[in-house]
Amino acid sequence: MSTKTFADFGIQIASDESRTLCPQCSPGRTKKYDKCLSVDQEKGVWFCHHCGWHGGLGGTNEECEYAKTTLQLPHFVQSEIEDEKVLEWFHGRGINRPTLAAFHVKSGPAWMHGPNGGGKTNTIQFPYYLGGQVVNVKYRTGDKRFRQEKNAKKCFFNFDMAMTSSSDRLIITEGEMDCLALYEAGFRSVVSVPDGAPSPDAQSYATKFDFLHGAEPLFEKFKYVVLAVDNDAPGQKLQEELCRRIGLDKCLKVLWPEGCKDANDVLVKYGTDDLHRCIKDAAFFPVDGVQTVNDLWDAVFTLHEQPEQPGADIGWDNAFGVFNVEPGQMTVVTGIPSHGKSTFIDALRVNLFRKYGWPSAAFSPENWPASSHLAVLVEMYAARNFREMTQDELYDAMCQVYQGFFFIQPDKDDDMMTVDTILSRAKALVYREGIKVLVIDPWNEIAPTTKQGQREDQYISEQLAKIRRFARVNGIHIFLIAHPRNLEKNKDGQYPPPTAYDIAGGAMWRNKADNILCVYRPDMKTGQTDVFVQKIRFRRNGKAGEVMNFNFHVGTSTYHTMRAM
Repeated sequence: MSTKTFADFGIQIASDESRTLCPQCSPGRTKKYDKCLSVDQEKGVWFCHHCGWHGGLGGTNEECEYAKTTLQLPHFVQSEIEDEKVLEWFHGRGINRPTLAAFHVKSGPAWMHGPNGGGKTNTIQFPYYLGGQVVNVKYRTGDKRFRQEKNAKKCFFNFDMAMTSSSDRLIITEGEMDCLALYEAGFRSVVSVPDGAPSPDAQSYATKFDFLHGAEPLFEKFKYVVLAVDNDAPGQKLQEELCRRIGLDKCLKVLWPEGCKDANDVLVKYGTDDLHRCIKDAAFFPVDGVQTVNDLWDAVFTLHEQPEQPGADIGWDNAFGVFNVEPGQMTVVTGIPSHGKSTFIDALRVNLFRKYGWPSAAFSPENWPASSHLAVLVEMYAARNFREMTQDELYDAMCQVYQGFFFIQPDKDDDMMTVDTILSRAKALVYREGIKVLVIDPWNEIAPTTKQGQREDQYISEQLAKIRRFARVNGIHIFLIAHPRNLEKNKDGQYPPPTAYDIAGGAMWRNKADNILCVYRPDMKTGQTDVFVQKIRFRRNGKAGEVMNFNFHVGTSTYHTMRAM
């Protein structure tokens, strides 16, 4: 029996995945994040739909042929439903024969998992078309068992029809039946996610949102996106993540009538007119502007009944309750040059990824090239000196951080990037990779875009407001590192810990930041690092005036809590 793993062949894949990046072609592709490699973990084989690379863990010809010949597009023969019982069931759900024909839904036997191991049973079959080709099929039994074609491409159900619609609103549902229900109500620009909603307590979604890869034309075509998901905890989790990735200011939410969980419920209980009205009455999420007492009523009572929830623990036992990271905020980090601002924030990113699975991205010209920056992150993650790691140890660590860290760089090495360019690329990473943290390091490496006659403080205020709004709208935490101006030594001949007021345009930094940290090394000959918490906007996330004390270990680039003697 083979002892090799997928990692031995450069394939990084989670236990619940069937698609991943191809180590042979993905690094050199324009669409380098397109998961073109199908993996059958049960059979131990793989096949790349882009470059054709295929093989098996045992390396046998039989395995290679299996991978090459079976990991293909599903075989689906169009036909109409003739089974009267199936048609009657759909009719009871408000779905009629013309709708079924429009979506090419059919019925027939298919192999399904079951309590006794599984076997062939009667199913309803929902084909997923992309570019006129069936790329996946969803199977459903009468007792609500589901499966999809193995190793099939994940995409929106009804993608093709939606792309031909003339509406300015795209509707996203949680299931195929809701998609059909909205078609019955007259909507054509409606799609469904392929895998339903994530678990309400899920912290990392891995490949749950792979269907968004390649769906960019949909969101470019439509001005607004209506999130018509289920009215339950998983549905709200799906709504939250879709809204975050697509953009809060582009999304609208649907409120279903009392006693209805989804679009199909409304169709069955109240008919097409009421379902049509629910979609037309979809409302924007609050972004900026005026809110009424009625808008905030439930939220206030929730706050009253439940204790405040602090942001994420940053991973050191002396930090919890002193500084926590909350998505939607901006933290300004300052400090004397070479005192460890960048390495501390990198260590914090590693902790957040290790504990919560939060991916992060960094614009960090002072740490280019990206390979050197990644080497530091790998060193931190493994808590092992990069140069002392064996090839196997390095490989294992690289596999661990594979989906955790991204690097924003200009197209040319000598180009400077503007705030708008950085945020544009960060937005793409929010959408495609679900990043929860963005680091801009440092401020003075950003190309200025001052208007004629604009004062420096006005420009800084404008840009910081833009960055902070980006954090809030996209549900990410932004760390913005800014160097202080020329400092003066104190009477002891030492530079004191700088504050936001020591940065050019200081008052603006102080006012706009949600939180302010200062990273300070009182003695550069030792590894002692003091992190001063100089501002906390919301007390649930820390204590202004506190200091977190660490020892920095140069050999592994790691920070360790200083213990009281």
